[in-house]
Amino acid sequence: MGSSGVSEVALLGQELRGTSGHERVHWFFASLLIVVIVLLAHFGLVTGRQALEWDNEAYFAPAFTMVADHARAGRLVLWNPWESGGTPEYAEPELGSISPVALVIGAIGGGTDASFRAYWLFIWVLTGLGMLVLAGHLGAPLWTALVVSLGFTFSGFYTGQAEHTCWLYSISFLPWILWRLDVALTRQRLRPAAEAGALWGLSALGGYPGLTIITAGVLLLWAIGRYCGARWSDDLTLLQSLGKLRLGFATKIFVLVFAVGVPVLAPPYVAFFSEGHGYSDRVGVRSRNEAISSNRMEAGALATFSSPYLTDLKLYGNPRLWPTSDGTLTNAYLGALTLILAALAIVNRPRSVWRWELLAMAAFFVVCAVGKQLPIRGWLYDYCPPTRYFRNAAMFRVYAMLCVALVAIEAGKDLQEAINNGATARIWKRLACVALLIAVGAIAAFHHVISSVDHVGPWLHRAHRHLGWVWLGSVLLSLLFLLLPRSRKALPVLLVLLAIVDASLTIRLARPMIVSDHARQVWDRLNAEHNPSLDLSGKGLNRSLRPAAWIGGHMNNDNLPLRIPTFFDYAVMTNRFQMDFANHPVLTDMSTGNDRIWFSSQAATVTPTDVFYREFVKRSELLHAPVLLVHNRADMAKIREHETTAASDVADVLQVSQLPAARRILVAVQRYTPNHLDFTVVCPQDGWLMVTDRWSQGWQARVNRQPEQVLGGDFIFRAVQVKAGDNTVEFSYHPAGWPGLVFLSWGILGTVFLVPQACWRRMNRALRRV
Repeated sequence: MGSSGVSEVALLGQELRGTSGHERVHWFFASLLIVVIVLLAHFGLVTGRQALEWDNEAYFAPAFTMVADHARAGRLVLWNPWESGGTPEYAEPELGSISPVALVIGAIGGGTDASFRAYWLFIWVLTGLGMLVLAGHLGAPLWTALVVSLGFTFSGFYTGQAEHTCWLYSISFLPWILWRLDVALTRQRLRPAAEAGALWGLSALGGYPGLTIITAGVLLLWAIGRYCGARWSDDLTLLQSLGKLRLGFATKIFVLVFAVGVPVLAPPYVAFFSEGHGYSDRVGVRSRNEAISSNRMEAGALATFSSPYLTDLKLYGNPRLWPTSDGTLTNAYLGALTLILAALAIVNRPRSVWRWELLAMAAFFVVCAVGKQLPIRGWLYDYCPPTRYFRNAAMFRVYAMLCVALVAIEAGKDLQEAINNGATARIWKRLACVALLIAVGAIAAFHHVISSVDHVGPWLHRAHRHLGWVWLGSVLLSLLFLLLPRSRKALPVLLVLLAIVDASLTIRLARPMIVSDHARQVWDRLNAEHNPSLDLSGKGLNRSLRPAAWIGGHMNNDNLPLRIPTFFDYAVMTNRFQMDFANHPVLTDMSTGNDRIWFSSQAATVTPTDVFYREFVKRSELLHAPVLLVHNRADMAKIREHETTAASDVADVLQVSQLPAARRILVAVQRYTPNHLDFTVVCPQDGWLMVTDRWSQGWQARVNRQPEQVLGGDFIFRAVQVKAGDNTVEFSYHPAGWPGLVFLSWGILGTVFLVPQACWRRMNRALRRV
């Protein structure tokens, strides 16, 4: 368990202090049950007989080996020279290069897939425990907390997005964040607010940036909902806990959450906006059309509430099924019992303000998830600037699923009260009716989708078995509780058992989206040939074009555990110029091999636009060797802004067309590590050296012990000026904010969780007087 896990255990201990010893034992064993169920569900991953599939195999697991090997060497990943000609790994939040969770697990397990599997499983466990704690805090009986926790942990978001580890990482912290925020609001204390902020920041250090932004909005909506709900609610417990909450103090709590969280998440985000400009086209706001259209969830995909198998149909040759939605983004399954309980909560107490607030939030996130099919996502883009920085509208669905799960908690409280008080049959009639109606709807939706596809896939019989067990089982149990009152005492056990069955059948149906035999074969060989060294000096400048063919034909970064530098990989921070190099052998030849440093006495200084790029390609292909173009740092940083810029100076275009060919030049490599490249070279005359390692803002250079500006070279590389004769060239990488922001981030995390309670009490009293 990582440092985050230790913190969560401490927080859980704080929450349980107010309960009896008997109750604490029950909740402790419930936590163990969640852990056991998650590990048994992924037993093949626990034992190593299976390996994670898709993006996990090709992208996240290789990146984690880099984080782990650096952690074992007592370092952090800043620059990765083995991928895409060099990548600013520190500036990619989703890779977890400074996440304490990833670093601790990586340092313990090392750079193998076993370590990555432990990290991935920890995320699932963290989700289940977080939902259990949040449900308990909101007053759910233990059985309800277990049912809701299992439903959310094995929901369509987790099984559908299983290949996107950073998405799971972001959401795994969400229940913990909401718990601490709600404790701050209900008990009017500062420390839980600071803990919520710290956990939000921590969730960003290995999570998907879009989810980090949306979570911030969820916290705001939660605070508003709790404040307003306390004024209008008929819930006496809620009135007692929130009735004295003043707007000013609520505002201070909310400000504190972000005052703590923003510095915690700052290191990769500051670096992203600094290092990404000039390195990648995917920095800055997305176009409105991309934000509302790309990877949205088609409205028809909401039918997946009935069965996780419907998402699998996209794997089995059904391109017409929700064609604009990616298969990982179409699963909305939340567990039969969770959905039934949520509906019962509304039907049983239709005047509950809090329940309608949660339902309204769920509806809001659903209409955002469908993207351009409704105008809401577009309005968010127009009037909420942070939402312009991400696409994948379907990601909103997980917040809707969480809200539905929280509504279900309220029904659990109602049912437990009915059991304790021996209530009349009214609530049991409502439960039976709701279960029957939703089960009929689920079965109808399932068969409607099945009848509309060309290929039903190989596991339809398993899907029917799942459908029968969870939906018909829910109906039969509800009828049992209605017709046999004595059976109601067994309701907690029976519903928990049904939730466990649902989770186990769900994970079995979702297995093709999570693991594969091919990935296991690949990682067996990668583990056997794993090279933990962080020094490239022994191999000189040698670079291959792509990862080895035996890994597979898809884009991947599986060369990373082997420490084989390559030029074309699975890149997230894409650059249109670098990607186009693949279409021009002269450009790929200049970027690979052993001798890939070039010299030219003549270079043209131009802006890195598409017009000049076309002229550069034309001239290089004519000469069968590259010509040298240099770009000043300011223009490189604005590379994305030049996408459609036309060359205004015809003389510059003409100059490019007359440049001589650059030539390879031999160098003696003195040091080549991720963050340094030092070499000596003898130049025939004054001119320019182009190093075919990627350019980024953080690269600095010294030539003959004197600082020299690192300019862009041929749109993606580094270029420096040199003198005739002997030259000693030293490159070093220092990304924006390094290392000060890392010390600040970790310092805040340590302070929040380690400052004595007495200090927080004094600060709480001081803030109340302000």
